[in-house]
Amino acid sequence: MTKLICADCRHENEAERIYCHNCGGRLDRTGLTKTREDKAETDSQSQQHLQKMLDPRRGQTKALVLKSLKILGGAFALAVVIQLLLPPDLPKVVKSDSMAPMINMDLLSALENPNPSRLTYSQEQVNSYVASSIRRTNSPAKEGFFPLQRIYLQLEEGLCGVNAGYAFMGFPLYAGGSYQVAVTGGKVSSTCRRGYCGRMPIHPALMNSLGFLLHKVSATLEREQKQVARCSGIEFHPESVTLVTAPQG
Repeated sequence: MTKLICADCRHENEAERIYCHNCGGRLDRTGLTKTREDKAETDSQSQQHLQKMLDPRRGQTKALVLKSLKILGGAFALAVVIQLLLPPDLPKVVKSDSMAPMINMDLLSALENPNPSRLTYSQEQVNSYVASSIRRTNSPAKEGFFPLQRIYLQLEEGLCGVNAGYAFMGFPLYAGGSYQVAVTGGKVSSTCRRGYCGRMPIHPALMNSLGFLLHKVSATLEREQKQVARCSGIEFHPESVTLVTAPQG
């Protein structure tokens, strides 16, 4: 309970008094008035806060905001899934009656030749050879739950684009990227410059860690990779590739 202390005799008086009960001096009620005003203001704020909490429109607004966020999140997730499932912009598969070039045999002969050589193939020839590799009876492309249906290479200046098409329960899935390829010390190394899944762009750094997406491509062309590793160099140009063999010592 608030007391009023007399400034003259220090006697404690009840809050209702105007004059000191002990000495009769006029009491200073400034502090008490301020306290009551603060209490009235606090009570008013509490009432407003309570009214705000009990306002039914507040709950409806919150529910509407949460529902809108859920709809936006669902729409974003659906857009991502659609982009992942859409096929990239690749040429249609063209069935040719012509024989695929025997690139592996050409390369084997060049590697056994004591003289250096340069073997150049067009993008069409390379893709024809790769398609025949998938059709081989013992091709790893047909193994597992995700059989590899197509490999399409896009050759650019200094880059080799690898596009793989898989099948899962009848649904096509696509992944690939553009790689900078080098032959050093009997090994073939590659660095991703662009990547994608479906039509969804994937950051190159992330694509390098998602090597399993193109693992079956690597397994299908393992024999060819070992032969390329024995070359002294490989050059990519727009719609062509050149394999360079060094003199055999």
